Amino acid sequence: MTNFEIAMKKLIAAALLGSAAATAAQAQSDRYYGALDYGTLNMSGGGGSWSSPGALTLSGGYQYLSNVALEVGLTLIGSASADVPGSGQVSVSQTLLSAVVLGSMPVNNSFRIFGKAGLGLHNGEINGVPDDLIFGFGGQYLLNSKVSLRLQYENLGRAKISATAGRADLSRLSFGATYVF
Repeated sequence: MTNFEIAMKKLIAAALLGSAAATAAQAQSDRYYGALDYGTLNMSGGGGSWSSPGALTLSGGYQYLSNVALEVGLTLIGSASADVPGSGQVSVSQTLLSAVVLGSMPVNNSFRIFGKAGLGLHNGEINGVPDDLIFGFGGQYLLNSKVSLRLQYENLGRAKISATAGRADLSRLSFGATYVF
C-alpha cells in the first residue's frame, strides 16, 4: 500500500467518525429546551388576604426519555402585601428555585398533556428559606418541531411570610413558550 492510499483511508475514517459524532451531537441537542412562563400567583393563608402578584419563570430542561423530562427553573414573584394580624402590613417578594420531573403524554401529533412534580426552594425577603414540594399539570401545543406553547397550573408549596404570620400557600396559573435547542 502506498502512502497516498494509507492517507486516504485515514482521511475517510476520520470523515466517517466526524460524521457519526456530528449526528450523535445533533440527536443530543434535540433533547435540551428552554421555557419562559408568566402567570398570576395566588397566595392564601399566613394570616392575611394577599394581593395577587405576577410570577415569571425561566427554566431549562433535558428530555431524558420521549415522555420524561428533567426541568429546573427560577421563578421571580412580584411583591404581594397583606394586613396580617400580629404583624401589621406585610409585603413580601419571593424567588423560587425548582427542580421537577415532567411526564407527558401525546393526545395527537400537535398536543400533549403533562404533569410535573419536584422540589422548590423559596427565598423570601422576610425570614426563612423552607423547602417544599411542587406539583402541577397542563397542556402543550406544538407549533413546529422547535417551538411550543403551554398552559399550566402549579402548586408551588408554602412560603414562610414572617415569624408571626406563619406560611402562605402559593399556586399559579401560567402561560408560556418552550424552545428546543
